[in-house]
Amino acid sequence: MKRRALIFLFVFAMLLPLMIMREYTAANELRYLNIVDNAIESGHFFAFYDHGIPYADKPPLYFWVAMVLKKVAGCHSMFLLTFVLSLLPAFVICWIMDRWTEEKLKCAVHGCAYSTASTFMLLSSMLFVIGAIFMRMDMLMTMFIVLSLYTFAKMYSNKKGAREAKMRERTHEARQFKRDRLLLPLFVFLAIFSKGAVGFLAPVLCIIVFLISDRDFRIWKYLGWRFWTVLILLCAAWWGMVYLDGGKEYLNNLLFHQTIDRGVNSFHHKKSIAFYLLSYWWIAAPWCLLNIVLIIKGFTHRYISGTRAKLIACTFITIFVMLSLVSSKIAIYLLPALPFIVYSAALTLPYFGEDKLVKAMIGLVAVILLILFVSSTFTSILVAKFAPSATLPKLWAPYWVVLLPIMIGGIVSLMALKAKRTPCAISAIAASIFVTIFLGSLSMKSLNRMLTPKEGCVTALNLAKEKGYQLASYDLSVASNLDYYFKNDSLSIKRLEKEDVFPLKHTILFLREKRAMKDTDIKNFAEGREKVSTGDGICFIIIDD
Repeated sequence: MKRRALIFLFVFAMLLPLMIMREYTAANELRYLNIVDNAIESGHFFAFYDHGIPYADKPPLYFWVAMVLKKVAGCHSMFLLTFVLSLLPAFVICWIMDRWTEEKLKCAVHGCAYSTASTFMLLSSMLFVIGAIFMRMDMLMTMFIVLSLYTFAKMYSNKKGAREAKMRERTHEARQFKRDRLLLPLFVFLAIFSKGAVGFLAPVLCIIVFLISDRDFRIWKYLGWRFWTVLILLCAAWWGMVYLDGGKEYLNNLLFHQTIDRGVNSFHHKKSIAFYLLSYWWIAAPWCLLNIVLIIKGFTHRYISGTRAKLIACTFITIFVMLSLVSSKIAIYLLPALPFIVYSAALTLPYFGEDKLVKAMIGLVAVILLILFVSSTFTSILVAKFAPSATLPKLWAPYWVVLLPIMIGGIVSLMALKAKRTPCAISAIAASIFVTIFLGSLSMKSLNRMLTPKEGCVTALNLAKEKGYQLASYDLSVASNLDYYFKNDSLSIKRLEKEDVFPLKHTILFLREKRAMKDTDIKNFAEGREKVSTGDGICFIIIDD
């Protein structure tokens, strides 16, 4: 327990400046805040609306927690929202996976070092870091999926408790089995209540696939009448409240349009079936190659065996295939599979810790970090000398200072590999990544100008109030989200078609900078007018007459 607590405390400390100083992104975070504010003002707590348009995309759990946090803090707090809804679920996932596999990963020579390395592998995987610091429902749903599958694993292993529960005996094992039998549908429901249909499909399909692969066809024993009764009652209560709050049309949107229609023939984020195969390489970075090598070796040498390893492997394969078959795809959707990918690989680490190919994959990561340090440092020096007008992110210190930890981490990792301390090599790389994030996040105030629209929106608001101008946008899907910064002054951004742009006067017009400037008519219209970049690829032009 102390080991896990120290890891989490270290990661929390490294991410703390980022959670405190980061501003909200335009695409999703500002939309969620607008929806929460609208729900509080209108009193709709089951049917949500975004600028009067029904928003049935997401269930209410995330929004409810955000409402409570606003009540506690008196305003929307980036730190509280990120910590409670993203980072804390990430820690719970790591804690469960570590507890689930700790016994298997213990080594006579290295002790708990492989468990520590496995936790660091998951925490430092790129998609997991992104999910832990940005406001999205995916980490919350993933936590409940992991909890539901861990609960099933305990039930499946508790053969004695299952027999005694059936015979109505009051032993510890029987009570544990009965408790897990109720917790399983509860966790599945909470996964649905966090994000939607994937929260149901992922754990249920994974359990079925595992049981079939283990040649145990007693699916009804674990997904029996108690499971379905609890799940259906909870869902029925939720859907009933949705019907009372939003009506038949909203309920139909929630149950069919946002699930079946989106899954079969997506109207949003439609990608090819190979999307996750191609995006895996950055999603699991820097451990993408190491994961594949370890998993292949584990299957080849039959080390992925037994209830624990087979269930974890079946889970990542099932989720990966299921999500690849669904029409709507973005990278963050793969987050529920990532803990199981990493731990399928980690479970074979004690067997292959000194394998040459495995050490080569870790050494490759270390070398890439060294190359990244050298190339970034020289690039920043060359740009400063020969192209001073180029827009590179302004950091609080020279680039080499901020990136120094990854160089140190790479060197320490190579030394650990040479000393036959493979788990220490992995932990050194992961720790150096988090220290680099910490040093980089100390420049968050200046980085916000490039990455988030707040400062530009505040500038536009002051100009609009000073000159009495209106706010408008063209070809900017996130325009309504930016209203978060204007609504306290009773202003909003009017969305225009192209033909409505040219007659504009006394207007501040928001555009997606690169896309709008590719349009010859818009480019000519904007020429000669003052243009201000707001960050996140958005700009506005000031139209005086």
